[in-house]
Parts: sequence; structure tokens; C-alpha cells
Amino acid sequence: MYRVAVSRLRALEHHARATRYASTSVAKRSSGGFFSWLTGEQSSQLPPLDFPLPGVMLPPPLPDHVEPGKTKITTLPNGVKIASETSPNPAVSLGLYVDCGSVYETPLSFGATHLLELMAFKSTTNRSHLRIVREVEAIGGNVMASASREQMGYTYDALKTYMPEMVEVLVDCVRNAAFLDWEVNEQLQKVKAEIGEISKNPQGLLLEAIHSAGYSGALANPLMATESSINRLNSTTLEEFVVENYTAPRMVLAASGVEHEELVSIAEPLLSDLPKVPRPEEPKSVYVGGDYRCQADSDKTHVALAFEVPGGWRQEKDAMTLTVIQMLMGGGTLFLLVVLEKECTLGYIFVS
Repeated sequence: MYRVAVSRLRALEHHARATRYASTSVAKRSSGGFFSWLTGEQSSQLPPLDFPLPGVMLPPPLPDHVEPGKTKITTLPNGVKIASETSPNPAVSLGLYVDCGSVYETPLSFGATHLLELMAFKSTTNRSHLRIVREVEAIGGNVMASASREQMGYTYDALKTYMPEMVEVLVDCVRNAAFLDWEVNEQLQKVKAEIGEISKNPQGLLLEAIHSAGYSGALANPLMATESSINRLNSTTLEEFVVENYTAPRMVLAASGVEHEELVSIAEPLLSDLPKVPRPEEPKSVYVGGDYRCQADSDKTHVALAFEVPGGWRQEKDAMTLTVIQMLMGGGTLFLLVVLEKECTLGYIFVS
């Protein structure tokens, strides 16, 4: 009886093994799928993936070398420069830059640069602030303004099919700002809030302290408005500052991803009537060195060491060297601060 049971068990095992082999062979002859991919065998019913399907046209292959876009510059009769480079990207980036910043502020206009940054893309003489927002959102664009000690920048990014509309809105916001009293007062409240927050931002505070302690002259002017200057800032101050500094020889319209001739044809009628005022003499700054200390209720100590590098961003090789040093020294608890001005400051910030 034992032998009969063993023989029956062996017969069942043989039958299961035969069934498994049969299902495997069927799977191999079927459409393939995961098993064929796993074994590397090709299916007899589906074409290989490296063979084009019938009726499907393949796009032409990309070239091995793509010629980089060339930069073209056109100077209008009044001194405005228009620069552009081509790009295969579907988006275009526009920027209107003004050679103007806090270094050109006077005791009566201290803080104007900071307030102008916040007043960017507000109401103009042709558009309300709401209309500007709606026009930018309608084309999926992105606008931004930035202020530094020596430049003001206004940028606009969107698809290149909307380039004419982008140029018109950008130039209108920079040239024809209305500086409505209620909008100026609203932004002044934001300036007060930022002044209160600067004490909680040690790195920003050190950046301001480096200039005020290291320089005597224009570069020592604070980039952020002070509490004493807020009471003097108003729409009249901004209008006078813009009329004096936003002149043709100090403006550059730059674009990436557009045809230069098309950009010039659109921008020239919008910028050619800017006043051709001689560029003023650049404010002088003298590096004197010094130190700045501030007590704070914090368990960390922030220290900045800075020194002068003559030439600043005008010395291209020195600027590239500083950029490489910044990448090499960054990370961990050591932060490298590089400020590229006409007189360059290199600082190290240690956090302990």
C-alpha cells in the first residue's frame, strides 16, 4: 500500500511539472510581455521596440552640434541699448535695466531705490494695477523687479509668441509709473515691516553693515530705507528721482529667445523719445575699512570679514575668480558672501 501511495504521488508531480512546462511554452509563443522582456527573447506577434511602427513618421534626429545663439546689440540715437540673443527655447525673457541705484540717492531721496522696487508694476498713466496683473496672468507670464546699489532691473518672462505685448507692458511700467499716493503709502507700510524684520535676518544685516563700515561715499548709502527716511518719501520724491536718473543713455533692454530685428522694430518706437541726457558723473566711493557690531538676543554669532577687490564686476577675470571661490568655499557652517559692485567686496560669514 505504501508503494501504491508513492507511485501516485510521483504521478501527480510528473503531471504538475508537465503542466508547468506547457504553460511556459504557451507563454513563450504568446504576445510576450514581461516574460519575453525578462528572458530577452523576441515575440513572434509584436514587433521589436527598435523598429518603427507602420504609418508612424519619426522626427529627424537632433544635430550633434547646436550653434550657440549670437548676441546682437543696437544703440538707438538717444543712447538706449537693445541687446538680444536667439534661443531654441519656446519662452522669452525680457529685462529693462537702468544704471541707477542707491549710490545715486541724496539725503533728500534716501530709500527711493528700495521703494521703487516695491512700486514696480503698479499703476501707470495707461493701466491700472489690476489691469497689469490681469494682462500678465492672461499669457501665463511672470514679472519681477530687483534693486541693487548700482542697477535697477525689471524682468518679464513668458512664451515668445507674446513678445510684442511683453515689451509694451514692460516699457509702460518703467516709463509711465503713476506713483499714486495711496499705492505709495501702502508700500511704505511694507517698508516699515521689512525694517522690523531685518533684525531677524543676520545675513542681510551684515550685508548692509559691510558697506556702511567699509566705504565712505556713495557705496555706504544703505540699500534698505531707514526709519528716518520713510517720513520724507512720497510720490513727488519718486517722480523726481525717476526723471533725474531714468534717462536714455542709462537704459538697456535685453532679451533672450527673440530675433533681434523683431525686438528692435517693436521697442524702438517705445524708447526712442526718451530724453538724451548726458550721463552724470559716477558717485565716488573710498574704501576705508572699519568694523560694525550689533548686540542681538540670539544663541548664534554671525561674523563677516570683508576686503576690497578693485575693479569689481568691470574686471571680468577677477569676477569669475571670485565666483569660483564662492562655489569652493560654500556649504556647511561657512557661507561665502560675494558682493559685485564697481568696487567689489569679498566677505566670509561664519555661523557658530
